[in-house]
Amino acid sequence: MASMPTPGTQTISKQDTKASRGWKVLLYNDDITPFDVVIYALQRAAGLSQEVAEMVCLEAHNEGEAVVRSGLPETEAQVICGGLRRWTRIPDVCPGVDCEALPDDDC
Repeated sequence: MASMPTPGTQTISKQDTKASRGWKVLLYNDDITPFDVVIYALQRAAGLSQEVAEMVCLEAHNEGEAVVRSGLPETEAQVICGGLRRWTRIPDVCPGVDCEALPDDDC
């Protein structure tokens, strides 16, 4: 016979106790988009300071990719990624940066 929970208590399943990992936005290096355009886009789309935006831009350039932000709700990560593409798109010059919203493994 299964025991009944005491009134006023709540049964928590294992799945409920697993913390949500959140989402991250990855910026990938490209050889087309100018640094100043990417830095500006990181400030506008992700709300980064100029100094942090410069560091993210350099990391993507040197390492091939960089985490823009992490621990985000999925929709916010998608919005930031879309903003990065929009703010870096220059007609007939560059198509916009390559970025991706992914589940965050590090949270």
